[in-house]
Amino acid sequence: IPFTVVVADFQQLQPVVSGGFCERMCQAFVERGCSVTLDTIYRSKDEAHLLFCNRIRDSQPDRPTLRSYFADRHLGNDLHDAVATGMAIQKRTGDIFVWLCSTNKGAAEVNKAALDLQGITGEDLATGYACDPASKSDTPIVAKPGILLRLTRNNGKQRGFVNGAIAVVRQVLQGNAVFIVELVGQNRRAGTLFLVHPMEEDGSRFLPCTYGYATTIRRAQGASLIQGALWFDQHRHAAGRGYGYVGVSRFRSRAGCYIFGKLRRTDFLPVGEPNPAVEVLEREADSESDDSEDEYAAGLAMRGSSALNCGESDYEDHADPEAARHLVVRGDIAGDFEEDPGDFLRDTEFGEGQELAPIDMSDFT
Repeated sequence: IPFTVVVADFQQLQPVVSGGFCERMCQAFVERGCSVTLDTIYRSKDEAHLLFCNRIRDSQPDRPTLRSYFADRHLGNDLHDAVATGMAIQKRTGDIFVWLCSTNKGAAEVNKAALDLQGITGEDLATGYACDPASKSDTPIVAKPGILLRLTRNNGKQRGFVNGAIAVVRQVLQGNAVFIVELVGQNRRAGTLFLVHPMEEDGSRFLPCTYGYATTIRRAQGASLIQGALWFDQHRHAAGRGYGYVGVSRFRSRAGCYIFGKLRRTDFLPVGEPNPAVEVLEREADSESDDSEDEYAAGLAMRGSSALNCGESDYEDHADPEAARHLVVRGDIAGDFEEDPGDFLRDTEFGEGQELAPIDMSDFT
């Protein structure tokens, strides 16, 4: 007999535009006694980590709880130094260190810092190849061995060329246009080699990837990470409800979950209606970040990298759903907020991009 199973966690990030159909349907199942509560967490067996996740899932933590959880895993307030620390941890442990940010802009700043630390200059970027515009990034790809990339298309699901997979550049075949990457991380296909080359869509030619040092918390829903850092990078407003819980719960253990920037209770509000009686809803003045958009660029300039100014798209994965509603005027933007966490870009039929078959290099000049 045909039947339907709906799996939902309404404490995860909420879609910006939603009629509430899924939640009403699930509630109807519950009222009819057709529901099962899942209480086994497979991502982690770290009791301290699970306890903290359960607390922030349903209620805002107090400051002592936050300080106790993050302890010595606070990376300070200098982004360049923090990214360097993360890369050193990755080198020491052999596990990918992933940054989860609230906005595309924050992810762009982390990626630029990582490139700067690896000697990628503005001149290098000027000769880079366009990355996938669906990634909301306009930072060109420089195919230097060792550079970390995130694949953005499903060009070979069976072998692992899937949206969201992390890979490292291993061999350059033609400038920044054609190169070989190797899947890394906890991917069950880790070690698989793929040929990356330009694809064309809607008259544009680009690579099916972007830089892989950082992504947004919204895009990371469904991911399981060994280690990395959270950065709630809005300047004036707190992260949206649920961002703290989703960010922390992506990690498998407390030891692997770091935080950068100021430690704020307002970034750990749970999904649900505001409750001023028990929740701190607004940042205090000393918790607000400097609004200067040039502060980080100035820091790079002091390090001799002022040309690294190729940023991400200005519109962000807004942490504040109410604020983002005003931006949802085009279908492609609305889709950005409702993307599937494990497959947040549409499937594409561009063939098996990973096959190392001979190709005509003149096609990519």
